[in-house]
Amino acid sequence: MSEEDVRDLIVVGGASAAQSAAIYAVRSGIDVTVIADEYGGQINNTDVVENYLGFEHISGPELADKFLEHMREYDVEEEKGFKVTDIRKNDNIFEVEREDGEVFHSYSVIIATGGSRRKLGVSGEEEFANKGVGYCAVCDGPLYKGETVAVIGGGYAGTEAADYLSDIAEKVYVLSRSGVLKGEQITIDKVEEDENVEVLREATAEEFYGDNLLEGLKYDHKGEMKDLEVTGAFIEIGTKPNSQISDLVETTESERIKVDEEMKTGTEGLYAAGDVNNVGVQQLAVSSGQGCQAGLNAAEYVKQEKSGLN
Repeated sequence: MSEEDVRDLIVVGGASAAQSAAIYAVRSGIDVTVIADEYGGQINNTDVVENYLGFEHISGPELADKFLEHMREYDVEEEKGFKVTDIRKNDNIFEVEREDGEVFHSYSVIIATGGSRRKLGVSGEEEFANKGVGYCAVCDGPLYKGETVAVIGGGYAGTEAADYLSDIAEKVYVLSRSGVLKGEQITIDKVEEDENVEVLREATAEEFYGDNLLEGLKYDHKGEMKDLEVTGAFIEIGTKPNSQISDLVETTESERIKVDEEMKTGTEGLYAAGDVNNVGVQQLAVSSGQGCQAGLNAAEYVKQEKSGLN
């Protein structure tokens, strides 16, 4: 393999952390290749963004488009359509393998793969997936206009979903296992004030049922099993980090990649930014900032590696 076959930096991921990293690395004077199965990430599942600096009110997909447009203002090589399945290191060169078997080589890698929706793992969940059970209220909520639906989860994702669905469905039930709603206080206040939203506290979904389509769910309320008739149920219990991508990284009990304050993993030249790592809260502004930091640090590392070859 010749030096010409080795890229400077490969960024794995297609959302805010990855695109921010790519922009800052290119501006630092190195070549960047972004490998992603798709662009946008979790923000594509967000109805409205009101807490990202500079945008008082913008839809998630629209903001994701703006991030991509911004990245494309720079000379970034794009390899889109395939997931990365493995990242290895041979001497000082990284090998990044895609699911189609193609292998790319680089001096440095940034993992910015974000997370994917968590599942409940209860009876009927798989059977009624896409038949009433869903994981994205913004994506599928309009299908249930004027109907009765449930949101499973009272955290950040759950309260956002309930607020969105309150303008579409006739009735929205929110099942909160802890009994407490979490998230931005402004969203919690709106959910608790909406007349067509009812919060079922200390309620745990145990089973989904129906004939061909979802007809309802059973939930445990303080040890008593109860029934709730709904045509749609949205499981909004957060995300699981997409961290099972390399043996070169160490993860926490929650499967997040361990990094230091500079976004470095335990492997020289390998960084992780955004929701996939164990630093900071999972917010868009944090992911973008971490992408900036990882991009700058990776660029400095690449320059040092290449100067040692001359």
